[in-house]
Amino acid sequence: MCGIAGTVGLADRDIVKLMIEAIAHRGPDDQGIYLDSANQVALGHRRLSIIDLSAAGHQPMSYGDGRYWITFNGEIYNYQEIRLILEQHNHRFKSTTDTEVILAAYAEWGSACVEHLRGMFAFAIYDSGSHPDDAHLFLARDRFGIKPLYYAQINGVFLFASELKALRASGLISAQVDHQAIWDYLSLGSVPQPRTIFADVKALLPGHVMLLKHGNEIKTYRYWDIATNSEQNFPKANITDRVTAAQQLRHLLEESTRLHLIADVPVGAFLSGGIDSTAVVGLMSQYVSHPIKTYSIGFESQHSHLSELKWAKLASERFQTDHTEVIVTADEVAREYDNLICAIDQPSIDGTNSYFVSKATRTGVTVALSGLGGDELFAGYPHFRRLKLANQLNQLFQLVGNPGKKLALNLLPSKYFTFRQLKKFIGESPLAWHTTIRSLADEEYKQKITSHTLQERCEMIPLSDFYKRILKTNLDVVAQMSYVELNGYMVNTLLRDVDAMSMAAALEVRPLLLDHVLAEFAFAQCSEFKLTGTTGKSLLIDALRDLIPEPIIKRPKMGFQMPLWDWLTGSLLDRAKAAFKSHSARKLFKEDFITTAIADLETSGIPKANLWGYVLMLEWLDLHKCEI
Repeated sequence: MCGIAGTVGLADRDIVKLMIEAIAHRGPDDQGIYLDSANQVALGHRRLSIIDLSAAGHQPMSYGDGRYWITFNGEIYNYQEIRLILEQHNHRFKSTTDTEVILAAYAEWGSACVEHLRGMFAFAIYDSGSHPDDAHLFLARDRFGIKPLYYAQINGVFLFASELKALRASGLISAQVDHQAIWDYLSLGSVPQPRTIFADVKALLPGHVMLLKHGNEIKTYRYWDIATNSEQNFPKANITDRVTAAQQLRHLLEESTRLHLIADVPVGAFLSGGIDSTAVVGLMSQYVSHPIKTYSIGFESQHSHLSELKWAKLASERFQTDHTEVIVTADEVAREYDNLICAIDQPSIDGTNSYFVSKATRTGVTVALSGLGGDELFAGYPHFRRLKLANQLNQLFQLVGNPGKKLALNLLPSKYFTFRQLKKFIGESPLAWHTTIRSLADEEYKQKITSHTLQERCEMIPLSDFYKRILKTNLDVVAQMSYVELNGYMVNTLLRDVDAMSMAAALEVRPLLLDHVLAEFAFAQCSEFKLTGTTGKSLLIDALRDLIPEPIIKRPKMGFQMPLWDWLTGSLLDRAKAAFKSHSARKLFKEDFITTAIADLETSGIPKANLWGYVLMLEWLDLHKCEI
């Protein structure tokens, strides 16, 4: 795991040095810079040594007598298999790294090399070509977007990096914010890609590659989509019986585990005590002979109702792990708040838990496996069940008409009370459902609370436009929700934040369930296998029933929660109030909203979920002296 950076159209060692120094936390073990002054190309790298710890793994790395150069962030889990294939094509290697395998794969297959890679990655390959006019830069990002890759074009110069920090450190990127990004953030608590918080910077989307030729001509295309590729690679999955599907899933889970354990440094795991993280640790326990180092987050006694430590302890005892409990206190949050804001790289409502557990985990291991992706792939979130029922009710109401609809809603049993709260979904389109599920603020509310300045400078594109781009209407309602969550919340919030927060501690996090072969198989399964009645993750449970303790299988789904409101109105109260009195706040919000927000904080009344995200955004904007 590493940090990458580079420029095309300007080969300035000092600038690239500033860029990689800004992300030194991503790679404390080594650094390197490559310059091609003739073609005005510069590549920079910070290394966190994971595979082949020797100097042979130094980057930027060359191949083909210096024709190809790479700066690479990530891990390719099947690199040994690819290497054997390439050796049969007369490729020779100087190291045992996965980095060199990518270079040889590009030399052999060109841009199609990404289709052979199984892992998480963001990389740039500079090919000087066989003729000066052939020189180009090839950039690629892994299928799910586990690893980040940002870029910008400024005055004829192309820049790329793992983090916004590196791009800003170049001195070439303006601090001007993207006003539409802020508009979206107010609803989502994160910035949906390809936008970033900065107007000049974009993200290369997951499953995409980019080719930059002379004259800064850019071509970008998508090489992978989970809906399309799962249908192509597992066309018979939907006609498989449940028992066979569970057996096949178990095989793929075990295969993914073996691949994710490949490392020349200690590997541990995050363990929350939920089904996903317990499954990961259980699978790991089959392939290691020593106690696995596991790490869990907990809180002070007054927040014990939010803690999952007892479940994590149960899982730890089941697999006899070397377990560490991290107790996060209000005072510690206050002490670490500045570091947390700096680490997040761009504003997000999420990531606090990742910051603290990563910091603790890094004291014992360099790599941690995670169960991230299980809820999205196997219908684990409660709203999968809600939307499935809403869809069934819609179909029923089409038969009984509006009078019958009203009567039926009022007669719903008490156990469906949650769904009675979703009355507005009945008769609405799937687009309306998805736009609402994770929204902190709808368009009307944002217009009510935001300043004239923001509204005048913002396109005010509605959130529905974002969901329209990632909605597959040809899928059933459960698969539809899975696709939206994978391409929305997971990539824009969860994966982005886990990368930023873990790499701030120089920790590599590997989401085992997001192996793309495993994920394609899971996505291809019929929804009835994943969501049985009111039980989510049914297929995952069937595949691992012998590993996961029964109490964990039967425990109520609660999701990971933190006492953010209590911290905001307690140890962080003065910070939060100051944030709403800041220059940035008055630029973005109306005065009456600022007054109301401060009053809500002072009275510690009903928790306002959006205020944590808004305070963090304001603090982040001020820290980075952003232009609004």
